[in-house]
Amino acid sequence: MQLPNALPAEADVVIIGAGIQGCASAYYMTQAGMKVVLLDKSRVAGQQSSRAWGFVRTQMRDPDEIPLMEACKTLWRGLEAELGSDLEWNDGGALYASNSPAIMAYREKWLQTARPFGLDTRLLSVAEVKKLLPNLASPINGGLYTKSDGHAEPRKAAAAYALRARERGAVILEGCGALAIEKSAGRVSSVVTEWGDIRTKHVLLCAGASSWRLLKPHHVLLPQSFVRASVARTNILPAVTDSAFVGDGIAFRKRSDGSLNIASSMHGDVDVTLDHLRLAPWYWKAYRDSAKGLSLHVGGPMLRDLRQRLPWREEARQPAIHEREPMIPPQQERLQGAVRLIERAFPTIGRVGIAEQWAGNIDTLPDGIPVLDAPPALPGLLVATGFCGHGFALGPIVGKIMLALAQGIDTGFNLRPFRLSRFAEGDVKQPLSIW
Repeated sequence: MQLPNALPAEADVVIIGAGIQGCASAYYMTQAGMKVVLLDKSRVAGQQSSRAWGFVRTQMRDPDEIPLMEACKTLWRGLEAELGSDLEWNDGGALYASNSPAIMAYREKWLQTARPFGLDTRLLSVAEVKKLLPNLASPINGGLYTKSDGHAEPRKAAAAYALRARERGAVILEGCGALAIEKSAGRVSSVVTEWGDIRTKHVLLCAGASSWRLLKPHHVLLPQSFVRASVARTNILPAVTDSAFVGDGIAFRKRSDGSLNIASSMHGDVDVTLDHLRLAPWYWKAYRDSAKGLSLHVGGPMLRDLRQRLPWREEARQPAIHEREPMIPPQQERLQGAVRLIERAFPTIGRVGIAEQWAGNIDTLPDGIPVLDAPPALPGLLVATGFCGHGFALGPIVGKIMLALAQGIDTGFNLRPFRLSRFAEGDVKQPLSIW
């Protein structure tokens, strides 16, 4: 960890948030010769960037994200060599199987929408799924398979980017929270941190579920919320598939040591706070459509939120930082349910034990896609946030896009769907999924 006296007086870019987007951006920006300072109130990949499933997929993406994800997969395939790090990259594809005709019809509809992009995704018959998963015992109606998809280890990727960025000259300050983004003459001019001010012409805001807190003083509308997602690591198990797998109620990927990362597929928890109530008009349709997959928790989370708003509390005195390292408990019932479903679906796998479990807060936006923008209303500001559970997979291409925006050059992508102003304009579509 850097010491406070290491705070630079100025930088070309100050990046707020050391998740995979911030670390990837720092790497590509320093590679381009920029003077970069990367801040985090906690530590590198201290929150969702190290807690994700690890899927790197185009399959079942929002169509607006497909071009980004296809380009990003090319980066992922060469990333271990570029960063000189073992990221546990596995190019085993993505395989979704279901016994529900309604779910399969939904996936077929998505495939028709995605066909113009020339993906290698295809619908599988029952026999084709059985060929890929010979040990699958659960009844199925069919499957969806994208051979070019893959998966990697979230705990390694952001850290590898940070290491290489630091070697190229980036200053990475852990435990140093950003308090405010200052402007002068109508544009970004500095970042106020816990350790002092840093003058800069560009600020990249990629602070996950806290990003809205730094935009609020500038009267920028960002209806950002969060959903809690739980994940577990199992004991080492017999091989099932190299594919990132989603079935009815379960999701998993194989780790390099033979254990699995498991989760309950499309199930999450909303710990209701005052901010959730404030944002209800933005989310009620999405929550209604996801009712079977989301559980609302009212009581303890709300009381905790109310306590944090008391004026003498640190969270109230420093609203931009709020909680430095929130303790996010996993939903053990969901994980135990996933264990039972895996054992039932693959009886040859034997007993599945949980070696480790955790949870993270996935930052969400009402239309299920992120903000990737250099908003003209505040020159010098770059924003990459609201990834709705897709941030880990998109991290490398987001870093490239943020570099291009900082340089003022064409990104090569249509970023209009990801503009920050869409919320103020009321141009918000129905989400494919909000997380």
